[in-house]
Amino acid sequence: MAAAGIPEITLGDFVARLRPRERRLPLEGILETTYRCNLACVHCYVNQPAGDAAERARELSTERLLLLVDEIAAAGALNVLLTGGEVLVRPDFEAVYRRCLQKGLLVTVFTNGTEVTERIADLFSAHRPHAIEVSLYGMTKETYERVTRVPGSFEKCLAGIRRLHVRGLPLRLKTMALAWNAHEVAAMRAFAEELRVPFHHDSLLNPRVDCGANRNPELQLSAPEAVALEAQDEAAFARLKAHAEQVVGERPPATPDQPLYSCGAGLTGFTVDPHGALQMCQLSRRHGFDLREKGFQEGWEEFLPTLRARTWQTPSLCRTCDLIGLCGSCPGAAEMEHGDPEAQVAAFCEIAHERAFATLDSVSAHRRDATCCLGGKGSGRPAAASPPGALIRTLKVVRRSAPPAAR
Repeated sequence: MAAAGIPEITLGDFVARLRPRERRLPLEGILETTYRCNLACVHCYVNQPAGDAAERARELSTERLLLLVDEIAAAGALNVLLTGGEVLVRPDFEAVYRRCLQKGLLVTVFTNGTEVTERIADLFSAHRPHAIEVSLYGMTKETYERVTRVPGSFEKCLAGIRRLHVRGLPLRLKTMALAWNAHEVAAMRAFAEELRVPFHHDSLLNPRVDCGANRNPELQLSAPEAVALEAQDEAAFARLKAHAEQVVGERPPATPDQPLYSCGAGLTGFTVDPHGALQMCQLSRRHGFDLREKGFQEGWEEFLPTLRARTWQTPSLCRTCDLIGLCGSCPGAAEMEHGDPEAQVAAFCEIAHERAFATLDSVSAHRRDATCCLGGKGSGRPAAASPPGALIRTLKVVRRSAPPAAR
């Protein structure tokens, strides 16, 4: 209830009044506290072994992390995401988490759930986060542990989810939809519905960033498979259709000084990796500002604007593609995949085309298989037919400058 004489406004209205893009306010931050994880998921882009001493030694110290939280809050941040790796493998998680809350930040925690003990669940209950997102990789032990490659992890994940749920915490479930577990996405969604918590999936895979390796390409669903899976959820697919009708239209013109980045990376959002590098986002990682010795404000005010100011240097088709609003690619994803922020990510391009043809009555100047844009340079994944009954559910369509939805 608003105090007498003080009007109450929504958080959205408050943020709008701040004019964050115009003023370059770092409202949304991602703190990757570790690359280490107690699981070894086949698809994950960061999962060094939990006991890796060398990797642990490279991580920011507790003292520096706590000071960094202070600096981020002082710079004007409202939201912070604590993630990894598995964020709970660090013994100082509670200290960092509590400092974020003490500084008035809205905190979201990404976890695989297997390290959610009674003590951790009690911590969240006593000091509530904005949200807790748990990654679920199957609804059977066989499928889940085929992905995680750790025996016993399925039961631990379910136990962690139950501990959070019984305390009435703001829980969300999610999954990476892979060729290995897509057949259980419906069961995962049903489980979330039974718990009455939100659920979403992501089918767009990125390469590893912690060791420079690419994963098994057979894990990525083909474009027809991915969009069929999205179509399984009628309400979500209706939102995708409405979004497509809104964003797909005439091709935007290319201009000589056209900005490469159109998202909030380096403008209202940022990422800090476990080694203290301040970066544009979780995907754009080739350039970083060292926060071990230098302050956050210097990196935000002097370093990130130079990256953000980059304009298009090539006549890439992505530059003027009218399907870009349906595409999972962005400069960060392209840079991660090819080392070039202006390159095409074939798998994402194919999915964008499939989405367009699945949701719109007509799509001009494009072909469903994306050869109009890729010129025969496809993703290498077979174009499997959509399975009977349609496999899949849609997630909220966002540009991939946002944090990857699941690991």
